[in-house]
Amino acid sequence: MDVAKGHSGMRRRCTLAVALLSTVLATGVRAQATTGADVAAADTTVAASRANTVYLPVLGYTPDTSLMLGVALLRFFYLDPPGSGTRPSVFSPTFIYTTRNQVMIFMGTDLNWGGGRNHAGVFPSYVKFPDSFYGIGREVSLDDEEDYTPEQIKVDLAFDRRLWSELRLGATYTLLRHRLVKVESGGQLASGQVRGVEKSTVSAPGLSLAWDTRDHTWDPRRGLWLQVNGRWARGGLGSDDDFNEYTADLRGYLPVGRTTVLAGQILGARLEGDIPFFMLPKLGGEYGLRGYRGGLYRDGVRLLGRAEIRRDGIWKRLGGVVFAGIGDVAPSPGKLTLAGNLWTAGIGLRYLLAAAEKVKVRLDYGWGNGDSGFYLSLGEAF
Repeated sequence: MDVAKGHSGMRRRCTLAVALLSTVLATGVRAQATTGADVAAADTTVAASRANTVYLPVLGYTPDTSLMLGVALLRFFYLDPPGSGTRPSVFSPTFIYTTRNQVMIFMGTDLNWGGGRNHAGVFPSYVKFPDSFYGIGREVSLDDEEDYTPEQIKVDLAFDRRLWSELRLGATYTLLRHRLVKVESGGQLASGQVRGVEKSTVSAPGLSLAWDTRDHTWDPRRGLWLQVNGRWARGGLGSDDDFNEYTADLRGYLPVGRTTVLAGQILGARLEGDIPFFMLPKLGGEYGLRGYRGGLYRDGVRLLGRAEIRRDGIWKRLGGVVFAGIGDVAPSPGKLTLAGNLWTAGIGLRYLLAAAEKVKVRLDYGWGNGDSGFYLSLGEAF
């Protein structure tokens, strides 16, 4: 095998993975890599030279976006001296347009130095995203749908440092400006009774703590991932509303034989205070319970659990998945219940795009209680 050609092909496939992950971050729908360090961790040998620039197409599909098309530029560079073994840093501007006339522009810069000990990210974005609003809480239905178009400018800043073993402590800051450019006449949003329909600014510093023992970022077979976050929006910092946000994400992976993995996730979020509707956690969507539209169920508290059986090598590079989940939204933790029957189940196919990096194309179909959806993306759902 020609070693140079082998590394070149690996770089091309890996940069495609990073580009599509940047796409997910740009849409505001969090991918399985919840820190910028995971983006760079897709491949520690991404370039033999000290810099590398790649232009790539972007493709995806979800019920909330329909077909996504776009282009991404990835500029890899290093902050540590040659031979240090550090992960690459990357500048990754991405432009996306969907067949629902949604526009997303993401200008991410992901920095790694100190032999992987330090990570920082600057993630400005612009999103104009025609969407649907159904109300707040679990007592809503698809018949409540009303169209609206929000426009948002946002900047996320993040820094984290490895303290000990796999433990990382980080600080974050979010500044965003949100406004509605179009609402449906006679709907809930047009009534002015929903908090956040006026122009709204959120200014929120935060802290994060993460523990990661997964054996691989893109396709883990064993290990745990735990991340907890807190953000605090305050008027003294320029925010129009005062509220607190707390989230927790726990994932576990267990191999069963050589080609099968059991994967599970528990995802929780709680917001308290004066919360604009666009900040409320959602139950469905690409990275919630697949099978429900992202905006269908939302409230101040969200708790969900989901599990998958993943099987590789069903036929050559083709694998399969069976998944299920259940969850709820409520105004407070004490009002969470399983009586709402907000369950989901589904099946999917996986195509191994890059064997060395274990990057897969994901095709899923999920069924919920009264809703369903088709998803095309990159990497596992969690």
